[in-house]
Amino acid sequence: MRWVGVVLFAICVSAASGAAQSPRADVVLPATPDLATQPPTVRTVGVLSAGRTPELIRNGFPARLHYKLERWAAGTFVNDVKATAEWEFIAQYDPLAKTYKLIRATPRSAVIVGEYTDLSDADAKLAEPYPAPISPPRRGEKSYYVLSLDVEAMSLSDLDEVQRWLRGELRPAVRGHRNPGTAMSSGVRTLFVRILGGERVVYQASTGVFRP
Repeated sequence: MRWVGVVLFAICVSAASGAAQSPRADVVLPATPDLATQPPTVRTVGVLSAGRTPELIRNGFPARLHYKLERWAAGTFVNDVKATAEWEFIAQYDPLAKTYKLIRATPRSAVIVGEYTDLSDADAKLAEPYPAPISPPRRGEKSYYVLSLDVEAMSLSDLDEVQRWLRGELRPAVRGHRNPGTAMSSGVRTLFVRILGGERVVYQASTGVFRP
């Protein structure tokens, strides 16, 4: 299958340096005949190995990867957001089993994608094309997709919440759907993690304008 190229860029909010392979997020359009029937795919390359993220994960602070994908209609004078999708991946280290667990969370469910002996294997899983849960545009509608990936270390309170998701005690709290009583506030969590030397990184990508 032939894929359409995309324009990529990354904004590093942290001052920490990246890994040897430049980390990035990709959003890839389907083949031209499928633009009106299939969503784009998202690939995440090297973000778990970047900066101090591996150290934080090994020390008990899982990495939260929050994705937000928007589909825009390209108008003559004004562009409008027509569809939005959000989801998360969480990378957690189990010191007893000495394995890295990768969890996918949506507003409806939280599932364990896999367990790996090396963090690079979890990175490789994230690099596989992931069909974005977003509706494609109508035929003839000029459109483009914009992806934002926010990577940050989670607090211990957040980790407890993830375990409750997996036990079925809570619905996944993908950002925008969080129950405020189940976890530390975002501001306190961010301050707590940064005191420990954590970081927050935002990656962005977009496609060119296309017409199905």
